[in-house]
Amino acid sequence: MKRCLGLTGALLLFSSLLLWGDVIYLKNGNVLVVEKAWEEGDQVKYQLVSGVQTIPRASVKRLQSQKAVPADPSRNQSVKAVVIRGQGTAAAPSAAGKSSHKPAATDSRASARSARFQDAAGYKEALRAQETTGKPVALYFYVDWCGYCAKLERGILSRQEVKQYLETVLYVSVNPEHGKAEEALFASFEGRGFPAFLILAKNQPAREIPTSAPPEVFLQACKEAAKGGNR
Repeated sequence: MKRCLGLTGALLLFSSLLLWGDVIYLKNGNVLVVEKAWEEGDQVKYQLVSGVQTIPRASVKRLQSQKAVPADPSRNQSVKAVVIRGQGTAAAPSAAGKSSHKPAATDSRASARSARFQDAAGYKEALRAQETTGKPVALYFYVDWCGYCAKLERGILSRQEVKQYLETVLYVSVNPEHGKAEEALFASFEGRGFPAFLILAKNQPAREIPTSAPPEVFLQACKEAAKGGNR
């Protein structure tokens, strides 16, 4: 029942947003509703309040531009990008797409991700290690084109105190665009957008960590979640 209500709410939100924003249908099944979207060569760019963001054209299924509507005094704020899961048809990456995949991350961003446990295989390895060590698993979902992921990686995950903490747990980074197994893993945690950061204490349900919080709040939230027990 809750799932049906959630889907209904998402559809209503999606329908209302279509009236005042362009829509980007991604091949992984996500939908971005933004102020304005357009193509430039092999890239798709879209306008946000914070500026222009860019994603590879190869990851986009189609664009849908909305016609201008009369001004509405009740809508006096700019449109923010909204990620809606499950609209459109998800398309698995082709073999050619995988072979030509080139991470867009810089060295500083890549260093904020796990060096040992990566993607679906790394997650399985981390779970095996958790069985023997009892350490919590820190699970980070990202995509290379996500501006908010870049902000998290550069502003929080690259901080020395955060990196030191992540070295004490089983830190896993997963890009759902790297394959079907990674996409399925993201879906298994009911992923709705990026970035997503979870702490999985042994024999405890996953707890989501707020990624927009200051570094010290993010770190404290991770430590509290890692203790397990009741919320």
